[in-house]
Amino acid sequence: MDARTHVRKIFSILLLFSVILTISSCAVNPVTGKREIMLFSESAEIQLGEQTDREIRTQFGVYEDPVLNDYVNQIGQRLVPHTHRPHLQYHFAILNSPIINAFAVPGGYIYVTRGLLAALNSEGELALVLGHELGHVNARHSVKKLSRLMLVQIGLALGSALSETAAKISGLASIGIQLLFLKFSRNDEREADRLAVLYSRRAGYNPATLINFFATLQKLGDLSGGHQLPGFLSTHPLTDERIQNTQHLLQPDDTNLKVARSVYLRHLNQLVFGQDPRLGFVEGQTFYHPQMGFQVSFPSQWKLTNQPAQLTLTSPDKKAVAIIQGEASSETLDDYAGKKAAQLEKGEILSRGQEAINNFRAFQQTIRIPQEESAAIILKQSFLRQKKYIFTISTAAEEDDYFRYENEFNFIKTSFRPLTNPRYLHPRPYRLYMVKANGRKTLQEIFKKEKTHQKFWKKLAIMNGFRLEEKPPAHTLVKIVRK
Repeated sequence: MDARTHVRKIFSILLLFSVILTISSCAVNPVTGKREIMLFSESAEIQLGEQTDREIRTQFGVYEDPVLNDYVNQIGQRLVPHTHRPHLQYHFAILNSPIINAFAVPGGYIYVTRGLLAALNSEGELALVLGHELGHVNARHSVKKLSRLMLVQIGLALGSALSETAAKISGLASIGIQLLFLKFSRNDEREADRLAVLYSRRAGYNPATLINFFATLQKLGDLSGGHQLPGFLSTHPLTDERIQNTQHLLQPDDTNLKVARSVYLRHLNQLVFGQDPRLGFVEGQTFYHPQMGFQVSFPSQWKLTNQPAQLTLTSPDKKAVAIIQGEASSETLDDYAGKKAAQLEKGEILSRGQEAINNFRAFQQTIRIPQEESAAIILKQSFLRQKKYIFTISTAAEEDDYFRYENEFNFIKTSFRPLTNPRYLHPRPYRLYMVKANGRKTLQEIFKKEKTHQKFWKKLAIMNGFRLEEKPPAHTLVKIVRK
């Protein structure tokens, strides 16, 4: 069964049972109190969230700072009693990504990236962002959208047989993960904004800070050339009308509520800023991964995507893909390969056996994966051990195309080797630090004095909420960056 068929069958089963359970009465939306068609019970929603949370943590990685994670969780939990579904168990986590983003999955799982935390300037702003995501969960926006898709028999399968195979290899073929790619409607986003204002105000935070963050995002969008805004709310650009809608929700007494700028910024001290080179970086046509101790080269113009669980290399025409994964395992290579093959339903094993890659003794297997509505996929996998890790190098293309990419695939595979060069083994990431303004120096002068690289000045000015030529008031904490 291919990934598309598998997803459709799951949808059919869910649809059958859910329609039986709900056909006589629609669910009541916890926020609006209105009846609406909902094909997921609350327990099914929570189960979907639990599964998706495990996959998100594996694929995208949690930022390893227990103190900062605990702080974000504390702010989120302060909002929970003021939501429409306070009985849910809510979970808040920081993902180790420089992208400015926040999102939620059904059942009460909410994520912010360290990139987003760097862009915020107060505890109030964080509360509003978390409140927005709590709004999506409380109004059941994701499962409501999914229910509608199911009713019109639209599946969530990925766009091509090759991408479905890549998703299967990397564990991204589940309904839960694909929920992240559903776009909320403008009305859903407006409702989440309204709930963010409501929940944060009830928890004692000034909701006007949401406007501050909207302004930051707009300026960061302008800095990137006016293209799609980075991450947070990027599916629906922040129009003046939308910001005005939020302003109309504000009340005069909101100015008496908490903002907490300084206490928030102190929690950001030493936060990793930008890409973390310890988790992989590119120099020329070679990718280096200091933490896992390997390097691999890739053909010119191939696109590289680095995630904690895997490295993906895609040909310019998107017809070929190479995926490199490392996993701690004590299994034999033969047994490990068999386990991976078993995950590919209806895959036909064409060959298996020993091979040599540089100085590695490796095990290889070639699998043909039939597709119902397109050409079969050829998947070749090489398994090799380095210390506690088993590395899997997977290459895939449609059956008629695979031979055309064999030189590129072999180039990637034979370039894989242990990382031993001291120059690349211990890179230091950039980090955020806080310094106090004296009221006399401009922001640019502060950056220069603190040896913040000039490439960060414009972005950091926006993230601080000041212009480069502006003098931050005395005792104001200012974000600077250095190694």
